[in-house]
Parts: sequence; structure tokens; C-alpha cells
Amino acid sequence: MSAPSALLADGRSLSAPLLIQLFIGQCLVLALHLPFMPPWLLGVALAAAGWRFLQLRRRLPRAGVLLRLTAVVGVLAGLWLQYGGLMGMQALMGVLLGIYLLKLLETHDRRDGRVVVIIGFVTLTAAFLHDQSLLMSAAALLAAAWLLQTLVVLAGGRPGRAAWREALWLLALSAPLMVVLFLVVPRIGPLWSLPQADQAATGLSDEIAPGDIAQLSRSDARAFRARFDGAEPPPAERYWRVYTLSQFDGERWTRMGPEQHAASAGQPVSRFVQEASRSPYDAGAPRYIAELLLEPDSRPWRPSLGTPLASDARQRYLADGTLEGLVPLSSRGLLQVGSSAAAPRYPDPAGPAWHRLLPQDANPRSRELAERLWHAAEGDPRRYLAALMARFGEAPFRYTLSPPPLAGRDRIDDFLFDTRAGYCTHYASAAAVMARMVGIPARVVVGFQGGERHPDGHFTIRDYDAHAWIEVWLDGAWERLDPTAAIAPERIEQGAEAFLGGSDDFLADAPFSPLRLRELGWANRLRLNVERAEYRWQRGVIGYQRERREALLAGLTERLATLWSRLGQLTLGDALHLAAVATGLLLLWSAIRRWRQRCAGGEGHRVRLLQAWLAKRGHGPLGGESPAAHLRRIAPVAGPAQGALEGMANDLERLLYAPLPEAERRLRRRRLVRQLAEIKRRWPRRR
Repeated sequence: MSAPSALLADGRSLSAPLLIQLFIGQCLVLALHLPFMPPWLLGVALAAAGWRFLQLRRRLPRAGVLLRLTAVVGVLAGLWLQYGGLMGMQALMGVLLGIYLLKLLETHDRRDGRVVVIIGFVTLTAAFLHDQSLLMSAAALLAAAWLLQTLVVLAGGRPGRAAWREALWLLALSAPLMVVLFLVVPRIGPLWSLPQADQAATGLSDEIAPGDIAQLSRSDARAFRARFDGAEPPPAERYWRVYTLSQFDGERWTRMGPEQHAASAGQPVSRFVQEASRSPYDAGAPRYIAELLLEPDSRPWRPSLGTPLASDARQRYLADGTLEGLVPLSSRGLLQVGSSAAAPRYPDPAGPAWHRLLPQDANPRSRELAERLWHAAEGDPRRYLAALMARFGEAPFRYTLSPPPLAGRDRIDDFLFDTRAGYCTHYASAAAVMARMVGIPARVVVGFQGGERHPDGHFTIRDYDAHAWIEVWLDGAWERLDPTAAIAPERIEQGAEAFLGGSDDFLADAPFSPLRLRELGWANRLRLNVERAEYRWQRGVIGYQRERREALLAGLTERLATLWSRLGQLTLGDALHLAAVATGLLLLWSAIRRWRQRCAGGEGHRVRLLQAWLAKRGHGPLGGESPAAHLRRIAPVAGPAQGALEGMANDLERLLYAPLPEAERRLRRRRLVRQLAEIKRRWPRRR
């Protein structure tokens, strides 16, 4: 049975083509969410659309209340099982998607179709809660254009090119207003600043055990991006500090927060952390100033190149040399940080004794080795540490992403004397423990080292750039010591990607990563261009904040003031010249406006001009006479122009009232122009 034709009056049934159009819109909107939402939602969309189309073909009854309630309960149950509840952000977005998809079950007339489209716009906007990338924005624009074109069709417009032209014209008309609102309206807070799910952008945590960071080499997830204002640090100084870990239980290194430190030491919290836009612990001048584009994260950590010294907004400066935001980032954000690129020069309020603590009676072989090296160094801390680093650089120690597991009680002993293979955390943990064994205060620092430099000058730091090193207290200041530089100096100089790229474990969790094509010239250039465009989008559009808006408005105000002052200095000749230019532009605009009015009138405008021309010759239309009837009435007295008049009348009726294909419509319009010229050329001179 063939599908009925579209009936667009309110209360009339929608046709199969319109339902297909609504379903395609749902698919476009759902495609924006599927990378972040359960894939079974696609099955919900197909089931709802399939039922609706079978019902349209009279093979199934209309979806009753019981069926619709069952479908809603099924979607809610699926989301409950997926997320363990319905109050999280992802679950609530799943509810919105379910409502949008199941609405098709009760969509029967034009009003229902408009409701589906409006819900589609809301669901489309919610997609930016997941991601605000350039690709997401382009896909959302495509989906919005489809939904708008659907509204045009539902409003009675002709489907196809005509509806698309109107939809694109509406989008073009709204673009200038959108740009003005974006540039000048203060940001109250974007929709996607709502609380996000408790998830981290990077795998770094505030506690580590040997082997933990090695797992991050399997991922290419982006941690943050950085651009330097001025000089860029050399590879050996690209140590991005995130956490300072000072508590060791024999297995794991753990970060103790400032509030915990203050409580255990009986000191005020202000000695361990302060909110400011400049470090209260170090008054030195920043060596590097970096603008960071941070990924959303449920934790408030902020990276800094060495010790953070200043920032463009208030942050939490910790006495252990790390930086925290006042709140976690729910969307990408910009932060400018000035830093020293070195370890802190000031003491930790926790005191040296805290940084010497070790479990008792653990790792006896390591203690014996430490005493032997300390005796050989004659009690000189620097000579002792140099000997320890030299030992790491000798065989059979090796640097690997797949170290043997350490499961015993004396794990440092097992690593130093048995396995002798590990990643940065193995060597950093062992070095810090060996330093503490001879009374040298030491702590582990985790963060990132290196980063990929792009041709436009910004750096991308990813999960596989995660790194661990140590700091030791020597001569009244903390000093950075990186055992990895002894065992694998290429890792520091070349970066993780270049050094680890040949390993089977590298990017094991990212099988389709474009970084796997970095050896293919054209593919790598394409990747870099895409990432550059994405960075500029995030920095210039998503990162557009109050300070930049105020700077833009201040610049516009300054230019207007300069222009006004120059206008006040114009001579009479200059004023007359400007007036002449303005008059010419006004005349040009008026001519263009008249031309556009004529073009907008189409065939109707041409026929009205012809009727006016005929009226001057005594053959004007009669009252209530249609243009085609007028042309046919005077055709017998038009002599040689009779054929052109009759042909013009036929083409005019077809253009005005017949549902012609666009190609035939263009053909008849061109023929109208030729017939009009022929009528004027062949009209009898004396009549």
C-alpha cells in the first residue's frame, strides 16, 4: 500500500516522507551524543521509528498509553542499570534523549512534528555538555540546519531545494546577531558549566606505586595544551609539576593535602596553602609564562612548569610547590601561569623530618647498599646521589613499559636487586627511598615531561607524557633529580612519543589514534593542521572570557574616539568629498535594492511591467481579469506578437499554479524573458 501524501494542516496526518525527515533529524542529533552515551539508545530510535512506520502502513495499531509508558520505563531502567541512578549528568542527558526518541511514537500531525523538532533543538544544545570541539560544533550546525529545514517544511514550505534555501537564508540572517551577542554580551556562565560527572581528564592520581604511570603510555588522551609568552623552555626543562607525594608506606607514595598536614603538625592551614594570584612563598620573577588550555577535570589540579610563581586569576598555592584551582574545571578553561621551571627554593612547612620517614625494618638489602654508598661518598650528599644515579645508568638496569610485577613486602629490594627493570615510577621511588635511608629529605613529584610542539608554537601534553621524578633538600633548597635521565636520557631529550613509539605497549589503548600515522608525511601534516584548527577554536571561541571581551570593547571604544577626533579636524573640502562618496553609496544601494525587488518579484513582476506597457498602448487589463486571461484576450489583435502572448500566458499559468520540477521551472522562466522581448519587438507600431 502506497504512503499517503503529506497533509500539512494542523490536525491532519503526517506522511511517510515527513516522518522520515523527522527520523533523520533524530539520527543526526543522536550521532552527537552516541560517542558519550550508551549505544543501545540507537536501538531505541530504530524501534520507535519502525513501529511508527509500520503503523503508517496499517500493519500495526497506534502506540497506546500502555506501550508508551512501557517504553519510557524501559529506557529509565536501562539508564539506571547503566549509571547506577538517574541523578547524574549522564543519566539526565539519557532521559532527555529517551524522551526525544520515543516522542516519534505519538507524532501524528504537524503540531506533533513541531514539538519533535523543538525537543531536537534542546537535545542538540545539550550535546555541548559532552564536548565543545570544532568537530562537534560543525556537526551541530549541520543538525541544526536539518531541523530548521524540517520546520520550514512543516510550516507549509515546499520540500527540497526551496526549503533548504529558506533554512540557510534564516541561518545567514541570524549569524550577525549571533556574532554580536557572542562578542559583547557578558558571560553569565555557559550551559556546559553545569556539574559534570566525577571523571578525570588524565590518569594521573595523587598516589602512585611502581608501574602505575606506565599504564598511561597506553593512552593518547590530551591532558592540556600550552603556549609560551616569550622564550620556550628546552626539552630538559619541560617538567610540568602536578602533585608532590611525600608519604611512603612501603608500597605506595601518597599526597597529603594541606589541611591534613596542618592538622597532623598542629599548625595553621595558612602555612601550607594560600589563595592568591601570586605565590606567597617565593617572590622571584617568573622565568617562563605559559598560557594553558586545560581539559575538563573533576579534580582542581593545575600544571605548572616547575614552581608556580604567578597566575592571572586567584589560585591555591601550596607550600609543597604545586598549584590548585579554587574549583574543578567543568569545561575547558584558559589559565596563564608564570613559573620558575625549577624546584622550590623554600622549605616545606612539614619539616625535614617528615621527608625522611620510612617504614621500619623494610628493604634491608637497600639499606645495606645505601650505607655502603654513603660511606664511599664520605658522607657527602651530592657524591652519594651521583653514585646512586650512576648505578641506575649501568647494566643490567633497563627502562621498560612492561616491568616484572613487584608483589613482595620489600619491593625496593626486589627492584634494585632482582628485576632491575622498570618505568619512571620504579626509579623515582627507589631513588627517594635510598635518599631517605641516609637522612636526605626527599619526595616524589608526578606530572608530565615534554610535550609535542606544533608548527604554530603551542605544545600538546598527553597522557603518555606522564612522568615521575624526585626532589631532594640540599643546601637550603629543593633540587630536582630525575633518575630517568640516567637510565634513559633519550626519554627526556626526545620525549615519550619518540622514545617509546616502538614499544608494543605504547598507545595500546588507542588503536585508531592518528599518532600511529606520524611516520606517514601527509597524514601527519593533516593531523597537525586539524589539531591547530581545534586549538585555535578552543582558545579563541570556547576560551573567550570576560577579560578578552573587555579588551575588545576597549579597543573598539578607542578606535571610535580616534575616528571622532579625526572627523572634527576635517576641512570643508574633505567634508564635501565625504558627502559625495556617501551620496554615491546611497544611490548604489538604492539601485541594488530596486534590482533585488525586481528579482524577488520573478515572473509576476515581469508580467506587471508588460501589462503597464500594454496599458500605455490602449490594451490594459479589465477589472478582475487575471494576467493570463488579459494576454489571451489581446492576442488576436497583436499581429505578429500573438504567438508570444499566448505562449507567455501558458507559461505564466504553469509557473504560478503547477508543481513543476525545478529544472522545468528555470526553463519556463528563461522562456518568459525571451517572450517578453519578442512581444515588445513584434508589437504593431500603429494600432
